[in-house]
Amino acid sequence: MLRAALRDLQWRWKRFVIAMVGVALVFAMGLIMTGLSESFSLEVERTLDAIDADVWAVSDDASGPFTSFVPVPASAAGPAASPVMVLRQTISDRGTLADIIAVGVEPGRLGSPRATDGVDLGGSGEAVVDDALEVAGLGDTFSMGGTAFRVVGTVAGQRLYAGLPVVYITLSDAQAIAVGGQPLATAFLFAGAPSSVPAGLRTMSNGDVKTDVLRPLRDAMSSIAFVRLLLWVVAATIIGSVLYLQAMERTRDFAVFKATGSSTVEIGVGLALQAVVLSLAAAVLAAALAVVLAPRFPMHVEIPTNAFVLLPVVTVAVGLLASLVALRKTATIQPALAFGG
Repeated sequence: MLRAALRDLQWRWKRFVIAMVGVALVFAMGLIMTGLSESFSLEVERTLDAIDADVWAVSDDASGPFTSFVPVPASAAGPAASPVMVLRQTISDRGTLADIIAVGVEPGRLGSPRATDGVDLGGSGEAVVDDALEVAGLGDTFSMGGTAFRVVGTVAGQRLYAGLPVVYITLSDAQAIAVGGQPLATAFLFAGAPSSVPAGLRTMSNGDVKTDVLRPLRDAMSSIAFVRLLLWVVAATIIGSVLYLQAMERTRDFAVFKATGSSTVEIGVGLALQAVVLSLAAAVLAAALAVVLAPRFPMHVEIPTNAFVLLPVVTVAVGLLASLVALRKTATIQPALAFGG
């Protein structure tokens, strides 16, 4: 019976190839949706790891260091804390605008970026930018808040809010742009947990900060998950339709099998084998398509390794589930049809 199923695949190979390509495109989009959602989380983790703080402190009136702007005196948390100022800004280079997250830090202290190319942040008028920033690269000059900055270094993978590059400037420059040069900060960084913080401030772990940063993206991530679920349904529909049509066409064949002693289970195993072969072939093609398509996607997509590992498992499960319709069809076939006119 298994040989008959494989021979049927060979006989109807054009239909199965068309179905495989269609299912592979659906699975590839599912992988890209997974990578898009995962990239939201991974970019926050990389940015927080690069800042290298163990504990953050913000105003009691602030939801988090990146989601709200509530300045407090830069000396409020004491000498052990490194004050920073986070700004949501646009930068301009020859009329081209780019949205960024500007982080004002004190050079050489906790939070100051370690450049992967060029040099570290040294003083006023300098900037270290994420290499995803397209309008300004190493050695270029850009304008932000009416102030000119020269890019002296770049970092990699430090983005927030679905791909907005992080740009590091000095705390004094951030203060000049946002609060007229007053000695204020919007957050404080600690190496190690402080024993206490002054009244009016509260501490946040990196996990708390990550949760707060992802909060505005919650609806987007839920929408992506819903689209991914719909894609699996579409894939199951394609596989189920192909197998059901095949079962309809092979009604007489199945009746002959039953008349010669084959059981419904054996016939069902043959159909399940075809579903598995179709699903696995589509999974291999989908993985290749996802790798090719992901860099061309408008937003940053980073497909995790475990998604590729789980893909064959998911595709086989979807294929077997979709084959249930065809399996039910075979169960109703009567052996007497083999002797009909």
